[in-house]
Amino acid sequence: MAAVLARAQAAVADLAKDYSGWALADVARARKALAAAGADPAARAAHIAELFRVAHDLKGQGASFGYPLVTRLGDSLCRLTRDRARSYESRHLDLAKSHLDAVQLVLTKEIKGEGGQVGTDLVAKLKRLVDEALL
Repeated sequence: MAAVLARAQAAVADLAKDYSGWALADVARARKALAAAGADPAARAAHIAELFRVAHDLKGQGASFGYPLVTRLGDSLCRLTRDRARSYESRHLDLAKSHLDAVQLVLTKEIKGEGGQVGTDLVAKLKRLVDEALL
């Protein structure tokens, strides 16, 4: 049993080495969905659904690979994009872009952990903006 656990831990550590690279690919996929949502209002809901799927992946993976700040940002983006019935406006898309910009910065600068006071403040501000946008 100890050998199985050791192999599993080694596999996770191996994946963690590449996390920022494949998470950045997810951010690129989310940016593509966001651009499509802006360009195609008639199909905006489908593009927002794709954006939500990526946000959900980021939320679920970040902390597992040493990036809890990505998890917190992903959670905020999930809250923004979760409601399929919402009529998403430009202000919602702009706020989604701000989330993606923040995640990309965390990943490219390899900011592991919570990001200190700056990370805490950033998440709090985005959360407040999401709360206001969802009223």
